[in-house]
Amino acid sequence: MKITCVLGPFLPVPPVRGGAVERIFQNLCEVFADIGHDVTIVSRCFESFPNQEVINGVKYLRVASFNQPKSVILYRLFDILYAIRVCFALPKSDVTITNSVSLPLFIPRGRAGLIYMSIARFPKGQMSAYRRVDRMQTVSTHIGDAVRRQSPSVAHLVKTVPNALSKSFAGAIDEDRGARQKKILFVGRIAREKGIHLLVRAFKLAHAKFPEWQLTIVGPHRSAEGGDGEACLEELKTLSADLGSSVAFIGPVFDEAELVKHFKCCEVFVYPSIAARGEALPLAPVEAMACGCAVVVSSLDCFNDYLTDGINGLVFDEGDGSGADLAEKLERLMGDEALRDMIGNAAVRTAQSYTRESVALAFLEDFKTLRPAAARDGE
Repeated sequence: MKITCVLGPFLPVPPVRGGAVERIFQNLCEVFADIGHDVTIVSRCFESFPNQEVINGVKYLRVASFNQPKSVILYRLFDILYAIRVCFALPKSDVTITNSVSLPLFIPRGRAGLIYMSIARFPKGQMSAYRRVDRMQTVSTHIGDAVRRQSPSVAHLVKTVPNALSKSFAGAIDEDRGARQKKILFVGRIAREKGIHLLVRAFKLAHAKFPEWQLTIVGPHRSAEGGDGEACLEELKTLSADLGSSVAFIGPVFDEAELVKHFKCCEVFVYPSIAARGEALPLAPVEAMACGCAVVVSSLDCFNDYLTDGINGLVFDEGDGSGADLAEKLERLMGDEALRDMIGNAAVRTAQSYTRESVALAFLEDFKTLRPAAARDGE
Protein backbone atom coordinates (compact mmCIF):
# COMPACT_ATOMS: atom_id res chain seq x y z
CA MET A 1 0.00 0.00 0.00
CA LYS A 2 1.20 3.54 -0.73
CA ILE A 3 0.75 5.62 2.41
CA THR A 4 1.45 9.36 2.58
CA CYS A 5 1.43 11.34 5.82
CA VAL A 6 1.18 15.12 5.46
CA LEU A 7 2.07 16.97 8.66
CA GLY A 8 1.45 20.60 9.53
CA PRO A 9 3.26 23.64 8.14
CA PHE A 10 5.28 24.86 11.11
CA LEU A 11 7.38 22.09 12.69
CA PRO A 12 10.07 20.04 10.93
CA VAL A 13 10.30 16.26 10.73
CA PRO A 14 12.39 14.67 12.20
CA PRO A 15 11.08 16.77 15.12
CA VAL A 16 14.27 18.62 16.12
CA ARG A 17 12.10 21.47 17.45
CA GLY A 18 9.76 19.18 19.33
CA GLY A 19 6.19 18.46 18.32
CA ALA A 20 4.26 15.52 19.75
CA VAL A 21 2.18 14.90 16.62
CA GLU A 22 5.25 15.00 14.40
CA ARG A 23 7.03 12.52 16.64
CA ILE A 24 4.02 10.19 16.79
CA PHE A 25 3.51 9.99 13.04
CA GLN A 26 7.20 9.67 12.29
CA ASN A 27 7.24 6.57 14.49
CA LEU A 28 4.06 5.14 12.97
CA CYS A 29 5.35 5.70 9.45
CA GLU A 30 8.53 3.78 10.28
CA VAL A 31 6.41 0.82 11.40
CA PHE A 32 4.34 1.02 8.19
CA ALA A 33 7.60 0.92 6.22
CA ASP A 34 8.99 -1.97 8.29
CA ILE A 35 5.87 -3.99 7.46
CA GLY A 36 6.53 -3.41 3.76
CA HIS A 37 4.39 -0.46 2.74
CA ASP A 38 5.59 2.40 0.53
CA VAL A 39 5.58 5.37 2.92
CA THR A 40 6.16 9.10 2.41
CA ILE A 41 6.14 11.89 5.00
CA VAL A 42 5.44 15.39 3.68
CA SER A 43 6.53 18.22 5.98
CA ARG A 44 8.02 21.70 5.90
CA CYS A 45 11.44 22.63 4.53
CA PHE A 46 13.82 23.37 7.37
CA GLU A 47 17.36 24.75 7.53
CA SER A 48 19.85 22.19 6.20
CA PHE A 49 17.32 19.35 5.76
CA PRO A 50 17.30 18.17 2.12
CA ASN A 51 14.09 18.53 0.14
CA GLN A 52 14.03 14.77 -0.35
CA GLU A 53 15.68 11.90 1.53
CA VAL A 54 15.02 8.42 2.92
CA ILE A 55 15.35 7.68 6.66
CA ASN A 56 14.63 4.24 8.11
CA GLY A 57 12.78 3.19 4.97
CA VAL A 58 10.51 6.28 4.95
CA LYS A 59 10.69 8.81 2.12
CA TYR A 60 10.75 12.44 3.23
CA LEU A 61 9.41 15.17 0.97
CA ARG A 62 9.74 18.73 2.21
CA VAL A 63 7.72 21.72 1.03
CA ALA A 64 8.42 25.43 1.56
CA SER A 65 6.63 26.86 4.58
CA PHE A 66 6.93 29.36 7.43
CA ASN A 67 7.63 29.66 11.13
CA GLN A 68 4.49 29.76 13.25
CA PRO A 69 3.16 33.34 13.50
CA LYS A 70 1.49 34.87 16.53
CA SER A 71 -1.41 36.20 14.44
CA VAL A 72 -4.34 33.78 14.07
CA ILE A 73 -5.11 35.27 10.64
CA LEU A 74 -1.55 34.68 9.44
CA TYR A 75 -1.65 31.19 10.95
CA ARG A 76 -4.65 30.29 8.79
CA LEU A 77 -3.20 31.97 5.70
CA PHE A 78 0.14 30.17 6.04
CA ASP A 79 -1.67 26.86 6.53
CA ILE A 80 -3.62 27.39 3.31
CA LEU A 81 -0.52 28.38 1.33
CA TYR A 82 1.33 25.33 2.62
CA ALA A 83 -1.63 23.08 1.74
CA ILE A 84 -1.69 24.42 -1.82
CA ARG A 85 2.02 23.67 -2.21
CA VAL A 86 1.47 20.19 -0.82
CA CYS A 87 -1.23 19.50 -3.43
CA PHE A 88 1.28 20.11 -6.22
CA ALA A 89 3.94 17.93 -4.58
CA LEU A 90 1.71 15.11 -3.30
CA PRO A 91 2.69 11.61 -4.48
CA LYS A 92 -0.06 9.33 -5.78
CA SER A 93 -1.18 7.25 -2.80
CA ASP A 94 -3.72 4.74 -1.59
CA VAL A 95 -4.14 6.59 1.71
CA THR A 96 -3.17 10.12 2.73
CA ILE A 97 -3.15 10.87 6.45
CA THR A 98 -3.07 14.52 7.47
CA ASN A 99 -3.55 16.72 10.52
CA SER A 100 -3.70 19.88 8.40
CA VAL A 101 -6.66 22.21 8.92
CA SER A 102 -6.93 23.27 5.27
CA LEU A 103 -5.63 20.37 3.20
CA PRO A 104 -8.60 17.95 3.64
CA LEU A 105 -10.91 20.57 2.12
CA PHE A 106 -9.31 20.52 -1.33
CA ILE A 107 -6.67 17.79 -1.50
CA PRO A 108 -6.99 16.06 -4.92
CA ARG A 109 -8.60 12.68 -4.31
CA GLY A 110 -7.07 11.24 -7.47
CA ARG A 111 -3.64 11.59 -5.89
CA ALA A 112 -4.56 11.27 -2.22
CA GLY A 113 -6.59 8.05 -2.37
CA LEU A 114 -8.39 7.71 0.95
CA ILE A 115 -8.45 11.04 2.78
CA TYR A 116 -7.69 10.14 6.39
CA MET A 117 -8.04 13.15 8.66
CA SER A 118 -6.32 12.97 12.05
CA ILE A 119 -7.94 15.08 14.77
CA ALA A 120 -5.88 15.76 17.86
CA ARG A 121 -7.62 18.91 19.11
CA PHE A 122 -11.00 19.62 20.60
CA PRO A 123 -13.38 20.55 17.73
CA LYS A 124 -15.13 23.92 17.50
CA GLY A 125 -18.21 22.88 15.54
CA GLN A 126 -16.38 22.96 12.21
CA MET A 127 -16.19 19.26 11.40
CA SER A 128 -19.27 19.17 9.18
CA ALA A 129 -17.18 21.10 6.63
CA TYR A 130 -15.04 17.98 6.11
CA ARG A 131 -17.72 15.66 4.71
CA ARG A 132 -15.53 14.70 1.75
CA VAL A 133 -12.98 12.88 3.94
CA ASP A 134 -13.13 9.10 4.33
CA ARG A 135 -12.21 8.94 8.00
CA MET A 136 -12.01 11.28 10.97
CA GLN A 137 -9.50 9.60 13.24
CA THR A 138 -9.74 11.02 16.74
CA VAL A 139 -7.00 10.30 19.24
CA SER A 140 -9.39 9.81 22.16
CA THR A 141 -12.98 8.89 22.92
CA HIS A 142 -13.31 12.36 24.45
CA ILE A 143 -12.58 14.04 21.11
CA GLY A 144 -14.62 11.52 19.11
CA ASP A 145 -17.68 12.13 21.28
CA ALA A 146 -17.28 15.89 20.86
CA VAL A 147 -17.15 15.58 17.05
CA ARG A 148 -20.30 13.42 17.02
CA ARG A 149 -22.12 15.75 19.38
CA GLN A 150 -21.22 18.95 17.52
CA SER A 151 -21.47 17.61 13.94
CA PRO A 152 -23.93 14.69 13.70
CA SER A 153 -23.73 14.72 9.89
CA VAL A 154 -20.18 13.30 10.02
CA ALA A 155 -20.64 11.01 13.04
CA HIS A 156 -20.33 7.92 10.80
CA LEU A 157 -16.82 8.99 9.77
CA VAL A 158 -15.42 9.02 13.33
CA LYS A 159 -13.15 6.32 14.73
CA THR A 160 -10.80 6.52 17.69
CA VAL A 161 -7.23 5.32 17.21
CA PRO A 162 -4.94 6.56 20.00
CA ASN A 163 -1.58 8.25 19.97
CA ALA A 164 1.39 5.90 20.07
CA LEU A 165 4.53 5.75 22.15
CA SER A 166 7.77 6.26 20.29
CA LYS A 167 10.31 3.49 19.89
CA SER A 168 12.40 4.99 22.70
CA PHE A 169 9.56 5.02 25.21
CA ALA A 170 8.20 1.63 24.17
CA GLY A 171 11.72 0.31 24.67
CA ALA A 172 11.75 1.76 28.17
CA ILE A 173 8.90 -0.52 29.28
CA ASP A 174 10.19 -2.80 32.04
CA GLU A 175 8.28 -4.68 34.72
CA ASP A 176 10.98 -3.76 37.24
CA ARG A 177 10.60 -0.11 38.26
CA GLY A 178 14.15 -0.08 39.58
CA ALA A 179 15.75 2.39 41.99
CA ARG A 180 14.31 5.89 41.88
CA GLN A 181 14.92 9.28 43.41
CA LYS A 182 12.40 11.15 45.50
CA LYS A 183 11.45 13.40 42.64
CA ILE A 184 8.21 14.65 41.13
CA LEU A 185 8.37 15.42 37.42
CA PHE A 186 6.39 17.48 34.92
CA VAL A 187 7.15 17.35 31.19
CA GLY A 188 5.28 19.60 28.80
CA ARG A 189 4.92 23.14 27.53
CA ILE A 190 5.38 25.90 30.09
CA ALA A 191 1.94 27.34 29.49
CA ARG A 192 -0.76 28.48 31.88
CA GLU A 193 -3.29 25.97 30.56
CA LYS A 194 -1.00 23.15 31.68
CA GLY A 195 -1.77 23.97 35.32
CA ILE A 196 1.86 24.07 36.43
CA HIS A 197 0.99 26.79 38.94
CA LEU A 198 -1.30 24.26 40.67
CA LEU A 199 1.54 21.76 40.78
CA VAL A 200 3.91 24.30 42.35
CA ARG A 201 1.31 25.29 44.96
CA ALA A 202 0.60 21.65 45.76
CA PHE A 203 4.29 20.81 46.01
CA LYS A 204 4.82 23.70 48.44
CA LEU A 205 2.12 22.23 50.69
CA ALA A 206 3.44 18.67 50.43
CA HIS A 207 7.07 19.71 50.77
CA ALA A 208 6.43 20.94 54.29
CA LYS A 209 5.80 17.30 55.30
CA PHE A 210 8.31 15.71 52.90
CA PRO A 211 11.22 18.18 52.63
CA GLU A 212 13.55 15.62 51.03
CA TRP A 213 11.49 15.50 47.83
CA GLN A 214 12.23 17.61 44.74
CA LEU A 215 10.19 18.91 41.82
CA THR A 216 11.62 19.03 38.29
CA ILE A 217 9.84 20.91 35.50
CA VAL A 218 10.89 20.11 31.94
CA GLY A 219 9.61 21.94 28.89
CA PRO A 220 9.87 24.96 26.61
CA HIS A 221 8.55 28.37 27.64
CA ARG A 222 9.20 30.29 24.41
CA SER A 223 6.11 31.07 22.34
CA ALA A 224 7.80 29.74 19.20
CA GLU A 225 7.91 26.33 20.90
CA GLY A 226 4.34 26.44 22.23
CA GLY A 227 5.03 28.01 25.62
CA ASP A 228 3.50 31.17 27.09
CA GLY A 229 6.72 33.12 27.10
CA GLU A 230 9.15 34.58 29.60
CA ALA A 231 6.46 36.16 31.77
CA CYS A 232 4.82 32.78 32.43
CA LEU A 233 8.15 31.20 33.37
CA GLU A 234 8.99 34.07 35.71
CA GLU A 235 5.58 33.76 37.40
CA LEU A 236 6.31 30.12 38.18
CA LYS A 237 9.83 30.86 39.38
CA THR A 238 8.51 33.58 41.66
CA LEU A 239 5.83 31.23 43.01
CA SER A 240 8.45 28.60 43.84
CA ALA A 241 11.25 30.94 44.95
CA ASP A 242 10.94 30.13 48.67
CA LEU A 243 11.59 26.44 47.91
CA GLY A 244 15.06 27.17 46.57
CA SER A 245 16.83 24.25 44.91
CA SER A 246 13.95 21.90 45.66
CA VAL A 247 12.31 23.12 42.44
CA ALA A 248 14.26 23.01 39.16
CA PHE A 249 13.26 24.43 35.77
CA ILE A 250 15.56 22.82 33.24
CA GLY A 251 14.04 23.96 29.97
CA PRO A 252 13.11 21.81 26.97
CA VAL A 253 14.61 18.37 26.39
CA PHE A 254 13.98 17.18 22.83
CA ASP A 255 16.33 14.19 22.86
CA GLU A 256 14.18 11.16 23.69
CA ALA A 257 16.98 9.20 25.34
CA GLU A 258 17.49 12.09 27.75
CA LEU A 259 13.76 12.35 28.38
CA VAL A 260 13.57 8.66 29.22
CA LYS A 261 16.32 9.18 31.80
CA HIS A 262 14.30 11.94 33.46
CA PHE A 263 11.20 9.73 33.63
CA LYS A 264 13.11 6.67 34.84
CA CYS A 265 14.76 8.45 37.76
CA CYS A 266 11.62 10.01 39.24
CA GLU A 267 9.00 8.39 41.45
CA VAL A 268 5.99 10.51 40.53
CA PHE A 269 4.87 12.22 37.32
CA VAL A 270 2.18 14.93 37.39
CA TYR A 271 0.25 16.33 34.44
CA PRO A 272 -1.99 19.00 36.01
CA SER A 273 -3.67 20.35 32.88
CA ILE A 274 -6.65 22.67 33.27
CA ALA A 275 -7.32 22.89 29.51
CA ALA A 276 -10.68 21.10 29.30
CA ARG A 277 -10.89 21.84 25.57
CA GLY A 278 -7.18 22.11 24.87
CA GLU A 279 -6.21 18.50 25.42
CA ALA A 280 -7.00 15.51 23.21
CA LEU A 281 -4.95 12.54 24.42
CA PRO A 282 -1.86 13.87 26.22
CA LEU A 283 1.00 11.49 25.55
CA ALA A 284 3.35 12.59 28.33
CA PRO A 285 1.42 10.66 31.02
CA VAL A 286 1.52 7.52 28.84
CA GLU A 287 5.27 8.01 28.40
CA ALA A 288 5.56 8.30 32.18
CA MET A 289 3.53 5.09 32.55
CA ALA A 290 5.87 3.31 30.15
CA CYS A 291 8.75 4.34 32.38
CA GLY A 292 7.03 3.05 35.53
CA CYS A 293 6.17 6.38 37.16
CA ALA A 294 3.26 6.74 39.54
CA VAL A 295 1.16 9.17 37.51
CA VAL A 296 -1.17 11.91 38.78
CA VAL A 297 -3.46 13.79 36.38
CA SER A 298 -6.32 16.27 36.59
CA SER A 299 -9.90 15.11 36.21
CA LEU A 300 -10.25 16.07 32.52
CA ASP A 301 -12.03 13.56 30.29
CA CYS A 302 -9.03 13.33 27.95
CA PHE A 303 -7.28 10.99 30.41
CA ASN A 304 -10.16 8.53 30.75
CA ASP A 305 -9.08 6.24 27.89
CA TYR A 306 -5.95 5.14 29.74
CA LEU A 307 -6.06 6.12 33.42
CA THR A 308 -8.32 4.77 36.16
CA ASP A 309 -8.16 6.54 39.50
CA GLY A 310 -6.58 4.40 42.21
CA ILE A 311 -5.60 1.62 39.80
CA ASN A 312 -2.90 2.85 37.42
CA GLY A 313 -2.79 6.48 38.53
CA LEU A 314 -4.38 9.10 40.75
CA VAL A 315 -6.78 11.87 39.75
CA PHE A 316 -7.09 15.28 41.43
CA ASP A 317 -9.60 18.11 41.21
CA GLU A 318 -8.08 20.86 39.08
CA GLY A 319 -10.96 23.13 40.14
CA ASP A 320 -9.26 23.52 43.54
CA GLY A 321 -7.09 26.52 42.75
CA SER A 322 -5.27 26.30 46.07
CA GLY A 323 -3.58 23.06 45.01
CA ALA A 324 -4.74 21.37 48.25
CA ASP A 325 -6.43 18.43 46.52
CA LEU A 326 -3.37 17.76 44.38
CA ALA A 327 -1.17 18.11 47.48
CA GLU A 328 -3.23 15.40 49.20
CA LYS A 329 -2.62 13.03 46.27
CA LEU A 330 1.08 13.83 46.26
CA GLU A 331 1.37 13.24 49.99
CA ARG A 332 -0.28 9.83 49.64
CA LEU A 333 2.36 8.82 47.12
CA MET A 334 5.31 10.51 48.80
CA GLY A 335 4.58 8.70 52.04
CA ASP A 336 3.77 5.25 50.67
CA GLU A 337 6.39 3.37 48.64
CA ALA A 338 4.11 0.34 48.26
CA LEU A 339 1.41 2.52 46.70
CA ARG A 340 3.93 4.02 44.28
CA ASP A 341 5.06 0.54 43.27
CA MET A 342 1.51 -0.75 42.83
CA ILE A 343 0.43 2.19 40.65
CA GLY A 344 3.69 2.28 38.73
CA ASN A 345 3.54 -1.43 37.89
CA ALA A 346 -0.10 -1.14 36.75
CA ALA A 347 0.88 1.86 34.63
CA VAL A 348 3.52 -0.18 32.82
CA ARG A 349 0.91 -2.78 31.88
CA THR A 350 -1.32 -0.03 30.49
CA ALA A 351 1.50 1.43 28.40
CA GLN A 352 2.00 -1.88 26.61
CA SER A 353 -1.21 -1.20 24.64
CA TYR A 354 0.24 2.06 23.28
CA THR A 355 3.38 0.84 21.54
CA ARG A 356 3.86 2.13 18.01
CA GLU A 357 3.46 -1.40 16.64
CA SER A 358 0.07 -1.87 18.31
CA VAL A 359 -1.23 1.50 17.15
CA ALA A 360 0.17 1.13 13.61
CA LEU A 361 -1.69 -2.18 13.23
CA ALA A 362 -4.91 -0.45 14.35
CA PHE A 363 -4.42 2.12 11.58
CA LEU A 364 -3.76 -0.56 8.97
CA GLU A 365 -6.84 -2.53 10.00
CA ASP A 366 -8.92 0.61 9.61
CA PHE A 367 -7.46 1.25 6.15
CA LYS A 368 -8.59 -2.26 5.17
CA THR A 369 -12.09 -1.57 6.45
CA LEU A 370 -12.32 1.59 4.37
CA ARG A 371 -10.73 0.26 1.23
CA PRO A 372 -10.28 -3.51 1.25
CA ALA A 373 -8.97 -3.73 -2.31
CA ALA A 374 -6.24 -1.17 -1.68
CA ALA A 375 -5.25 -2.92 1.54
CA ARG A 376 -4.99 -6.30 -0.21
CA ASP A 377 -2.73 -4.77 -2.84
CA GLY A 378 -0.30 -3.87 -0.10
CA GLU A 379 -0.23 -7.29 1.56
